[in-house]
Amino acid sequence: MIYSIFPITGNYTPFIDIAIGALLVAGVIYLCFKSNLSIKVIITTSLFITIFILSAIFELPIVRGISIVAICLCTIYCAVLLTNNEKNSELRYHKKVSKKESSLTANESDELISDITKAITILSSTQTGALITIERLDDLKELMDKSGTKINAPVTPELLCTIFYKGTPLHDGATIIRGNMIISAAVFYQPTQRPLNGKYGSRHRAAIGISETYDALTIVVSEETGTVSLAYKGELIAVPVAQFADKFRDYYYSSISNK
Repeated sequence: MIYSIFPITGNYTPFIDIAIGALLVAGVIYLCFKSNLSIKVIITTSLFITIFILSAIFELPIVRGISIVAICLCTIYCAVLLTNNEKNSELRYHKKVSKKESSLTANESDELISDITKAITILSSTQTGALITIERLDDLKELMDKSGTKINAPVTPELLCTIFYKGTPLHDGATIIRGNMIISAAVFYQPTQRPLNGKYGSRHRAAIGISETYDALTIVVSEETGTVSLAYKGELIAVPVAQFADKFRDYYYSSISNK
């Protein structure tokens, strides 16, 4: 079919054409299944357009046909990415939590960080899956109303570990913290729809999902490996347990300053 669209003329070199075409197919596969950054899509699209122009100049019909298909895929990908970004932008206009409810003194914040760090250390060492969200300005009441169980108890390492213990009915879903209070547990989030590099479970996808639409800071403990990650502003950052206190403190205060 490609030959009917792009007739072979001049000194046609099929082996070079096929070799370059195979490399382009690999590039398309990489784009579709590995890339999840918009900048990569822009660079890849520009590359394919350049290759299409060169294939027309050097009369490589296979390369030219594959370039057209690749450019179309890139265009569709960009359109989907733009649509998702617009939806996420709309979702960012959420009801805000009052400062009286969410603000803490410096000592209270340090105590909260210490308690959460102790809980995360225990959960990681026992490979207990956990999903903990610290509410910032965006009110998460809508999510808590849809699912979850009200707790309204002060944050303590013991309570957090008890909530995520596999034998309890609250261990699935997320626990939401407002200020220094555990407001709700077993809350379920809409997982991210973005393709992700690597293998991620439902907790990690849920953590990224809420961070894409709310300004919350979310902690994930993997049930399979005990590894710890932070989700903030659509990004998932792996954090060694030994460095968790410092990293969590940095992101916690960064999220406050970005209010």
